[in-house]
Amino acid sequence: MAIDRLPAGLVLSGGSLFFTEETMPDSLRREHALPAQHWAVLHAFEGSVTFVDLQADAERIIPAPDHIIIHPEVRHLLAGEGPFRCRMDFFREPDPDIHMGTPGAHADEAVRDSLERCEANGGFAEVFYNTFLNASAEIAPYFASTDFERQRTLLRDTVYTMVSHHVTEPEMRELLEKLGEAHNRNNRNVLPVLYELWLDSICETAKALDPEWSEDLDRQWRARLRPGMQIIMAAY
Repeated sequence: MAIDRLPAGLVLSGGSLFFTEETMPDSLRREHALPAQHWAVLHAFEGSVTFVDLQADAERIIPAPDHIIIHPEVRHLLAGEGPFRCRMDFFREPDPDIHMGTPGAHADEAVRDSLERCEANGGFAEVFYNTFLNASAEIAPYFASTDFERQRTLLRDTVYTMVSHHVTEPEMRELLEKLGEAHNRNNRNVLPVLYELWLDSICETAKALDPEWSEDLDRQWRARLRPGMQIIMAAY
């Protein structure tokens, strides 16, 4: 099978938990295939995992921070012996005759209201970058020559857009694909694992600024932002 980019226009349908050499489900180690019109992106965050294409009688080792696009109906299995940490994101072709929601759609109003409360307290971008830059030593070099006044404006605009618009909207998808292109390995080379720290830092920022923060809101923020984040990651 071809190893290529995720086709444009797919709808996010879900994602797995992180799994390691100890927690990878047996179902992934056995022969299986995605249904018709369904795709997956396998990200290696640490170590490496082996993708075995049973139809082509070929295998490929996926080392961190690489990923592989898994096509519909291709018989395959995963293998890995050494320490690794991976996850999978799932996409599907949209059906124009059926209203197809995506993960996070239920969180619209609650997350928008939470963002408004954060904005009322001010300093969202400032709190975020203080949190994010301290989340890992790998992050600061990406911002070595950054104009932070402009960057803070871009962050607020991006978060507002991701909270306010659905990933299936054409304008939203165009934004996400541009962000994916700008941050992929051929441009800024933002490692996929750093997006998880980005999401954690966004939620830590909202927690600090929203006086009505709760564990449920944390889940809803993550559910709302993850679909867009996963589309960006898939362009790596």
